[in-house]
Amino acid sequence: MVRKYSTVAEVALVVLTCLAALGAQAPQDDESVWRAFMAWFKTAPPTAGNPFGAYAASLQAAKTPEAEIRRRSDLLMRMVRERSDWVEPFYDKVFARLLTGDPATDGFTGAPSEILIEAVKGLTPGTALDAGMGQGRNSVYLAGHGWKVTGFDLSGEAIRVANANAAKAGVRMETVKASYADFDFGTAKWDLIVLTFAWAPVTDPAFVARLRTSLRPNGRIVFEHFINDRENARPPAMYALAPGQLRELFGGFRLDRYEEITGLADWAGPDTPMVRMVAVKPQP
Repeated sequence: MVRKYSTVAEVALVVLTCLAALGAQAPQDDESVWRAFMAWFKTAPPTAGNPFGAYAASLQAAKTPEAEIRRRSDLLMRMVRERSDWVEPFYDKVFARLLTGDPATDGFTGAPSEILIEAVKGLTPGTALDAGMGQGRNSVYLAGHGWKVTGFDLSGEAIRVANANAAKAGVRMETVKASYADFDFGTAKWDLIVLTFAWAPVTDPAFVARLRTSLRPNGRIVFEHFINDRENARPPAMYALAPGQLRELFGGFRLDRYEEITGLADWAGPDTPMVRMVAVKPQP
């Protein structure tokens, strides 16, 4: 039986692409239009639906002319590609919703990643970093199996949910609210780094170098994310990868596992092109 998802990842894709066909000229007062949208978005009830559609409906309810709605929609489409200040409130909305634990309802799974479970099997627990930890599904699993875990996320709501899940599971872990740019990965600090559907900027060689520096010898990265293809192109903010790209980016690592498949993704449901990798930092 095919499982149907109301996918958070696809909601993000809709936020960035659903209005791309509109071609109105951008107005001069674009900053005020953006501020009005963000003010509305931050106070709107949490929803798994399309925020742009809901905002357009609110403008219609306020008797805004259709031409003006199209003009603002086109501007917001352009600005959401250029800016990043929408990402944190977006994920705050995602995790502020009452999560049921049912992927079909929530749009994502609360269970730990299968590739992570397989990758750490038989390893001696050490220090682990869960980057873009979300609700802490992988952090809680690792902490429950003896790892000393630190997790970080841009979303304060994600951190709140992760801490609650850790308390419910009776495990301890450190959580930090931070972006990829702000978090201090350190030097030779981690035995394991987890990046699962984490929107991490791995297409930037400098970021990959930071990961390598922060790992201890024989430390490993467990990675799972989206692949772009002609039928599933995703916007730049998601850092989806081209086929074969991840292998090239991690050419300085030993790849214990690498596969590009179409399957059931934790954050996008069935028939999702994705890449999975376990990369190990070699001994000097």
